[in-house]
Amino acid sequence: MWVQLWAVVTCVGVLGTVVSVNNLRFAALVHEEAAALVSAASAPPAGIAIRDELPAPVRRYIAKATAARKQPVRWARLRHGGTFRTSLDGNWLPIRGEQSFTASPPGFVWWGRVRLAPGVWVDARDRSAAGAGGMLVKAESTITLADSRGLEMDQSALARLLGELMWFPTAFLDERYVRWTAVDDRRATATLTVNDRAASGELAFGPDDLPVGFSAARYRDIGGGTSVLTPFVGTSSDFRLTGGMMVPYRMVASWQVDGAVIDYARFEVDAIDFDQ
Repeated sequence: MWVQLWAVVTCVGVLGTVVSVNNLRFAALVHEEAAALVSAASAPPAGIAIRDELPAPVRRYIAKATAARKQPVRWARLRHGGTFRTSLDGNWLPIRGEQSFTASPPGFVWWGRVRLAPGVWVDARDRSAAGAGGMLVKAESTITLADSRGLEMDQSALARLLGELMWFPTAFLDERYVRWTAVDDRRATATLTVNDRAASGELAFGPDDLPVGFSAARYRDIGGGTSVLTPFVGTSSDFRLTGGMMVPYRMVASWQVDGAVIDYARFEVDAIDFDQ
């Protein structure tokens, strides 16, 4: 019995060591990818120029959001908390995340950790670098649950990035990557193109001229390695003056399935830094 007990204790110890090492490896992977993203970034155009040909709601938004900013953002980094669920009918679970962005070309690397139970977690890394997307998901930083790449991931990651440019709204002005089309006095469609890969979405603006919603078609993973193009809805609120810009501190992400809009992520920004 003592031999068996010692064997169990040894196995648990070995497993704990493996998980700890893999945890460090996952963190190193994310930080290396973020560093590579920033290293590849070039300087955005000098100055903040709000062009007359932009749709009226976009001009009003950018003028208000960047009134206290003198130069476009080159890169940004944020940390967030919030809740997340791994399936549309699942329980809400706590999540912590960090995300790095670049403006020229637009890109991001995100790392989120969902706590399933005390001592049990799932890591997810999502990214769009040079227009190429990729999602890596691991249980306990060790067991690979998903490692998705390809054209569908490229589009989905670019659509996510387009909706999140409001965290550094000077990027909306770089016509090398973002093109605008008017819809009406409160809506406009944007197309983000990086390395011949593109995604489009519609921004809706509230009475205060700040964005209240973003909608786009994105590929949604439905399991078994299958993705389906699904209406995506994002809402933004709690705008605060940070780094000379009005940026949202709360974002909610949802899928529209069978006519119902179902939330799956609710992020609360803890801190956001620019060009540091």
